[in-house]
Formats: sequence, structure tokens, C-alpha cells
Amino acid sequence: MENVKEIHNAEQQKNETDEVENFDVFINAMVQAVEKYGRFVLQELDCVA
Repeated sequence: MENVKEIHNAEQQKNETDEVENFDVFINAMVQAVEKYGRFVLQELDCVA
């Protein structure tokens, strides 16, 4: 029974690590998009306003 709990805990930790890695990749992609297109978007919004 303890082995099952240990395996379950290890799986949860792996899933949490995967979620953190996925979040980091997502944030990095968003930062790159903002860095690349942010100025253009802000200029377009100024023109519209």
C-alpha cells in the first residue's frame, strides 16, 4: 500500500513539474510576441483612439 502511495506522489510531482514547464514555455512565448509586436499594436491603438 505504501508503494502505491509513493508512486501516486511521484506522479503528482511529475505532473506539477510538467505544468510549471508548460507555463514557463507559454510565458516565454507571450513575452516574445509582446516584444516583437507590442510597439506596432500600441501605435495602431493610438491611431484608432
